[in-house]
Amino acid sequence: MHENLDFVKEEGEKNPCDIQVYALSTCGFCKRGLDFLRNNKITFRYIYVDQLKPDERMKIKRDLKDKFEERLGFPFVVVDGGDKILVGFIEAKWKDAFLEA
Repeated sequence: MHENLDFVKEEGEKNPCDIQVYALSTCGFCKRGLDFLRNNKITFRYIYVDQLKPDERMKIKRDLKDKFEERLGFPFVVVDGGDKILVGFIEAKWKDAFLEA
């Protein structure tokens, strides 16, 4: 999903699954989520939705809401192409998703 966008890839020592993070550059929860992945040396890709053109930003929001039928919040994490979705940063849920794999 959204393969045409320029996601930033961060390589880590662990690659438990394909992690795609939709974040906002000004969001404290997004910052903590990205730091969690970095600190645990997990490979992931991210994009700052708020730094995209308005039409791209609206399309992403609509696509995420329509495809996953979840409330839209940030960070919005798509795991393994949609096998699992995480909305927001709740450390315990992220530990379960990425450290227990």
